[in-house]
Amino acid sequence: MRSKKKAAVSFIPLILLLTIVPLIVRLYTFDTNLSQYDWYTTLEKDQDWFLYYKSVAIIALSAIMCVVLAFRYKTKQKQFKLCYEFIPLGIYAALTVLSSIFSEYRYFSFHGVTQIFESLWVLLGYCVMAFYAYQVIRTMDDIDYLMDWLTVGLAVMLLIGVLQASGHDFFGTDIGKMLITGGTQDPDTVSLVFEKGRVFLTVYNPNYVASYFALMIPVEVALFIRNKKLAYRVVYAVMLAASLVCLLASGNRSGVVAFAATLVLTLVMLFRQICKAWKFVLPAVAVAGVIIAVFISRNNMIIEKFVRLFEAADVAQDAISEIVTGEEDVAFTYLGQTFHVSYVLDENGYISVKMVDGGGQEIVNTLDSETSTYIAQDERFPGLAVQVVRLAEEIAIDVKMDGRDWYFRQAEGGYYYYNAYGRWDKINNAPRVAVNFLEKKFEERGTIWSKTIPMLKNCILFGSGADTYTVTYPQDDYVDKTYDGTVTAIDAKPHCFYLQVATQSGIPALIALLAFYGWYFVTGFRIYRKAAYQDGMEVVGAGLLLATFTYMVISFLNDSTVAVAPIFWIMMGIGIAINEILKKKYDIGTGKKKEKAGK
Repeated sequence: MRSKKKAAVSFIPLILLLTIVPLIVRLYTFDTNLSQYDWYTTLEKDQDWFLYYKSVAIIALSAIMCVVLAFRYKTKQKQFKLCYEFIPLGIYAALTVLSSIFSEYRYFSFHGVTQIFESLWVLLGYCVMAFYAYQVIRTMDDIDYLMDWLTVGLAVMLLIGVLQASGHDFFGTDIGKMLITGGTQDPDTVSLVFEKGRVFLTVYNPNYVASYFALMIPVEVALFIRNKKLAYRVVYAVMLAASLVCLLASGNRSGVVAFAATLVLTLVMLFRQICKAWKFVLPAVAVAGVIIAVFISRNNMIIEKFVRLFEAADVAQDAISEIVTGEEDVAFTYLGQTFHVSYVLDENGYISVKMVDGGGQEIVNTLDSETSTYIAQDERFPGLAVQVVRLAEEIAIDVKMDGRDWYFRQAEGGYYYYNAYGRWDKINNAPRVAVNFLEKKFEERGTIWSKTIPMLKNCILFGSGADTYTVTYPQDDYVDKTYDGTVTAIDAKPHCFYLQVATQSGIPALIALLAFYGWYFVTGFRIYRKAAYQDGMEVVGAGLLLATFTYMVISFLNDSTVAVAPIFWIMMGIGIAINEILKKKYDIGTGKKKEKAGK
C-alpha cells in the first residue's frame, strides 16, 4: 500500500491544475504572427492576461506527468493500470498530432494563437491529465484528498466572483492591476473589467464562467452529500449559493440550458434517491429559487437574452449579397441584380470608369466632373455611383452603393478591396448554411456556425491543425462583416467545442473523442442508476458524471479553453478510475453489491 506521503507527491501536478492554474492572471506581450494576413491589423504586438501563462503551466505540468508515468511504468509495471476506455482518446491524440504535422499553419499548431493558446502541446496535455488522474486514483482517500484541494481552489474563485458580482472587481483595483502586470504598466492604462456586476472570474470571458460552474456545481452537491458533518455541509451549502450567484451574474444563457438538461438526467438516474431525500431536496430547491428570483429582480440580463433568442426578428436579406473582386472587374450582386465595375488608366493619367449589367450592357451614367463621380441612371441600381479617388497613395475607385462606400484598386491579380485595417485584400464570399435558422435563433454564434459548417468538407480525414481555426475561418468575408457591423472583429473560435475539434483535428478525431466520453458516460450511467449510494465513492462518482455531462452539453455553445478544460479532463480521469473500481464491486446488471466500494 502506498504511503500517504508518496501519494501526496504524485497528486501535486493535479492539485496545481485544479487550484493554481485556473487562477493565473499575468500580462504577456507578444507577436501574434497574424499581420502576414491582410484581414488582420498591421500591428505586430498584442497583449494577453488570462490564457498564455495558463497554457505554459499546463504544458510544463503535463511534461512532468509524462515523466512520472514513465517512471511508474518502469518501476511498478504490475501496478500500472491499463484501460480499454482510453483507446479512443489515444486515437484522438494521434489524429490531432497528424493534423498539426500536415497543417499548412504549423506555426500556430505548435505555438498557439492569440485569444486561445491551445497549441498541440496543450491538447496532448489534456489527454495526459486524464490518463494520469486515472492512474493515481486507487482509494476513496485519494479521491477525498483531491476533492479537498478542488474545494480550496473553488473557494478562492468564488471570492473573486462574488466581489465581481457585487461590483467590486479585484482586477479593477490598483493592487490587482499591479499584481497582474508586475508593476510594468501604469494602472490607469489597464482595463480588464466587463460591465459592472458581470462575473468573469479569472477565466477570460463570462461564457467560460458557465463552463466552470458546469463542472463545479454538480461536484459541490456530491461533496455536500458525501460529507456528513454539519460544518462541512454548511460550507458546501454557502459555496453552492455563491456558485449560483456567480453563474447568474455571468449573464450566460448556455449555463441555464446545460443545467436544465442535467436536471433531466439527474431525475432519470437518481429518481429514487431524490424521493428518499425530499427533506433536503425541497429546501435546496426553495433556496435556489429565492436566489434566482432576487437576482432577476435586480438584474434581468439573462431574461433579456432569452427574450432576444425567442423573439429574434427574421434575418433581413442584405441589399448587396455578394461582391467578387475578379481579375477584370468587380462584380456586385445588388437586390438580386448583377453589375460590373472596372476602370482604365491611360498613358496620360486619365481614368475612365465602366459600368455594365449582368448581360454585358453598359449602364447609362452621367459624369460629375467636379467630383469625378459617375452616377448611374438605371432604376435597377438606385443610388449607384462610382467616384475616382486617391487612397493610401493609390489610384482607386469608390463604389457608392446601398449607402456605403466600397473602395477598390487594380493591382497584380486583378481588383482588391480596401478593408477596415487599411489593407488591400480579395473579398471572400464564404459559403453559409441554414442562415435563416442559425443566424436568427443563435445570433452571433449562428453566423459563425453557418460559416464553419461548410469548412467540415475539408476535414474528412484530418483537420487544419491544433489552434488554427483563427486562420482558416473566412475572416475576409467583408460583405457579411460590413452588414453585421463587425468589420474589425476577428472570430478566433467557433463557439462550439465539437466544431472546434472537427475543424482542427478532423471529423474522425471528433468521433473518437465522442466515443471516449460516450464509453465513460454509458458505463457510469449503468452503475449509478443501480447504485445503493451507501458509500462516498458512489456519490462522488455520480457527481463527476453529472459534472462532465453538463460540461459536454454546454460545449455545444462554448469552446474548449485552457482556463477550464484541465478541470474537465482531470474529472474524466477520476471518473473512469471510480467506475473501474465500482465495476469490480458491483454486478451492474442487477445492482447487487458484492462488497464495500469505499468509505
